[in-house]
Amino acid sequence: MAAFNALEMLKEKQDEIRRLCEKHRVMSFGVFGSAATGHFNESSDLDFLVDFDPALPATQKAEAFFGLKEDLEVMFSRSVDLVTVSSLTNPYFRASVLEERHSLYAA
Repeated sequence: MAAFNALEMLKEKQDEIRRLCEKHRVMSFGVFGSAATGHFNESSDLDFLVDFDPALPATQKAEAFFGLKEDLEVMFSRSVDLVTVSSLTNPYFRASVLEERHSLYAA
């Protein structure tokens, strides 16, 4: 399978991404994994790192998380892995994700 430029695909959807982030009260949003490292192909999923508004109660944060995940899967017609910044407890994985991520939105 041929690799293609996922960052270019994401750049083309920048306005839609911004609207989704605003809708779901996202504070920061970025891509990591194969889409960020150039190993993305037609069967790859998309890995996103997200940080939600800290003022959101836990129940609303859960709704925002799953709503954003579903909206992204519809937008890109592929599986999406959504990871919250607060869930990055392994220091090695956290460092790796933060190093390779490309920011797509900041409130």
